[in-house]
Amino acid sequence: MYYYIINPAAGGGKINKIQEKLKERLKELGIAGEFEKSTGPTDIPKLTKIALQKGFKTIIAVGGDGTINEVINAVDTESNVVLGIIPTGNTNELATLLGIHDWQSACTILAARKIEKVDLGKVNENVFITSVSIGFDNVIFNLKRNQAGSALANAKYFAKLARAIRGYKPFEIELEFDHKFHVTTECFNLSISNGAFIDYAPVRTKPQDNILDAVLINRLSFKEALLYGQKRLSFEGSKKNHVSIFHTQKVLIKTKDPVPVSADGQVVTQTPAAITLSERKLKVIVSRNRKF
Repeated sequence: MYYYIINPAAGGGKINKIQEKLKERLKELGIAGEFEKSTGPTDIPKLTKIALQKGFKTIIAVGGDGTINEVINAVDTESNVVLGIIPTGNTNELATLLGIHDWQSACTILAARKIEKVDLGKVNENVFITSVSIGFDNVIFNLKRNQAGSALANAKYFAKLARAIRGYKPFEIELEFDHKFHVTTECFNLSISNGAFIDYAPVRTKPQDNILDAVLINRLSFKEALLYGQKRLSFEGSKKNHVSIFHTQKVLIKTKDPVPVSADGQVVTQTPAAITLSERKLKVIVSRNRKF
């Protein structure tokens, strides 16, 4: 039986509009289980622990990447637990990679129960599954949090994005890769991906190759930053001079002043930070049409 952890705040409360249809569909597919809804910011880890204590081996995160991050950090070393996803958040990078595009397809995929193991990363003591971000991505995450998908909301986001770019200043960052070489440079944004989670990277690896991809953007013009904030910037031609890519297993990060560090779209710590691969692997339910 499946244990469903619902984040009612994800996606601006999207689950509240589909909850009854979702439960009915899961029942039709024979995978209805126990449903629990978080009511506060610390509930999801607690609910995950309760699921483990009750002996559930399949936990379904109903939310976005942040919800998934809280679940996997609460699973600890339970290697037999399988994670399923019903995407209802504003950011659903992991679900998209796994070939899960909406709640309807998610139900069918959960019923088919095709399981793959994927790598996990660590930022200090926090586990992550998609990517770690330092810099302008965190500005974008804040602007998009609880944003609805309407045309008016998109227009407001664009206006806020333009103001944020004008007030944003790149900062100096020091990076050490695999204890082998150092880089000290200007940073507009640094993303460290667990494979295939950075759309603009020219080489996209798999979340099963035991490699982290660090993508460093030094600077962007105002126009380029606007496009970047809308996921429309392509690093082609001369723009490649702005970006450096490193394949690594460990990155040590230092900045002059503490800078927020996010994992799976939510701030979990600040610099200095160490990003490594975890010894743990995670079992996830995937679509046959996944991207890896």
